[in-house]
Amino acid sequence: MEVDYPAGGAASNPPSHCPGFGFCWLVTRTTDRGEYSVEFEPQPQPGPARICGAAPASSCGSGFVYSFQDDYEVDVQWVPAGSSTAVQDLRLRRSRRISAGASTDVLVDATSSLCTDLEDLWRMESRCEIVVIESSAGTLEVEARPTAGGQPPSILWYTSGNYAGLITRPAPGTVAIPVRGGTYRVLIGVPDGAPSQRFNVTTALR
Repeated sequence: MEVDYPAGGAASNPPSHCPGFGFCWLVTRTTDRGEYSVEFEPQPQPGPARICGAAPASSCGSGFVYSFQDDYEVDVQWVPAGSSTAVQDLRLRRSRRISAGASTDVLVDATSSLCTDLEDLWRMESRCEIVVIESSAGTLEVEARPTAGGQPPSILWYTSGNYAGLITRPAPGTVAIPVRGGTYRVLIGVPDGAPSQRFNVTTALR
């Protein structure tokens, strides 16, 4: 797992890497019981105090913690702020893989990852679940609908991908992705702090 935080003045444990652009990161492993412990001193975040959407002010703002493991999707959470000792539980989800033309249900809740592909997509005011889609060439259509009624979720996609054209949104809760074939990751998202919601995700290849 990795922790990123605004560079502070004290040594960290384990040692951090601070390349000089204002942020440091440190990497550690959990024990066999899934437990971990790190120590670091972050600087206060610059800019607006509310940088984490609807999440409580006490639960975010000191940086991010990333957990990762083979065959699981990366889980990104805020580092809790407001006290010298903080606890952040992490929950890895196995990759949810379907073929184009198949469907699946996803539950987005308060423990879902913050929405990011760790590249250019940083929608940190929302929480997302990831669906991995194996597709051949064509136009991949992805639609997400709440199973209990209500507003459709946001559908996002990884920045890097074997795309064949401009991705469009034909309707709320729907995206059309021109693809050359391969593996594609889409994120089903709701605002941070929203109630838990279950969505049916359907796919089709045109």
